[in-house]
Amino acid sequence: MKLIISAFALLSFLGCGTDPAPEPTVDQPEVQAQEAEPLVAAQPNAKTLQVHGILVVPPTHEATVHPMFAGYVHSIKLLPGERVKKGQVIFELTHPGYIEKQKNFLSAQALFSQQDQEWKRQSQLHLEKIISDKDAAAAKNEWAQAQAAFLAAQAEMALMGIDLSVLNRGQISPTLVVRAPIDGYITEVSAHQGMFLSENQAAMTITDLREMHLELEVFEYDVALVRPGQSVSFYFQDRPDQVYKAEVHLVNKAVDAQTRTLVVHADIDQALQGSLTPGMFVAAQIAID
Repeated sequence: MKLIISAFALLSFLGCGTDPAPEPTVDQPEVQAQEAEPLVAAQPNAKTLQVHGILVVPPTHEATVHPMFAGYVHSIKLLPGERVKKGQVIFELTHPGYIEKQKNFLSAQALFSQQDQEWKRQSQLHLEKIISDKDAAAAKNEWAQAQAAFLAAQAEMALMGIDLSVLNRGQISPTLVVRAPIDGYITEVSAHQGMFLSENQAAMTITDLREMHLELEVFEYDVALVRPGQSVSFYFQDRPDQVYKAEVHLVNKAVDAQTRTLVVHADIDQALQGSLTPGMFVAAQIAID
């Protein structure tokens, strides 16, 4: 009996020794998360400066449109996002004062024409010694006043956009048209039908997207590393896999008292102009080698 138990124990011992030992678990690297990193951030470079900024349009390529003369919005149909051409009618205004101003122009024009003829007659009489110097000077003064009133009324018509050839045919318009001062896109509309607009009240904003650039914020202790001509790589937070190129154009000399940063202007690749949207935030690297 003891022999049988010993044999059984021996077999049990040998059987246990033949079981393979479990392999240790090794944590696998998260390859997918690494591949999803932005191209700029996935390739750190000791010779680049990490900064943030915004896409902006220079002042020369953005226009705030407001009426030269106060009036009520008679017609406005454009919406934000629509493209307009320079000189295109973007809205119309109406006001009783427009009629009065056109009437004043016609009166000033008629008076000047009368005074011009009178001055020519008085001038000839003065040359023939028929009238005195005093009378000739008075006639010339009246002519000069009439001319000044006519020229002022003419300039006012030009500001109103009134076609003088039409006005001289006796066609007085109760409405004025406001035209786009630049090519671009409507980016903001603050006027609506029937609204009264004063001379200093903005009706809409037009933005030309062909000359956008970057405004990058650089800390004051890093600004010595930045100079015009350096290469810039930038991307948007929602599109980290799309990297765009720019070049440092200008370094501002004023330090923001609160953030202790300076603005660095960078020109965007010309091929990108018109395809990006101003106001968008970017992450960027400036090559400082």
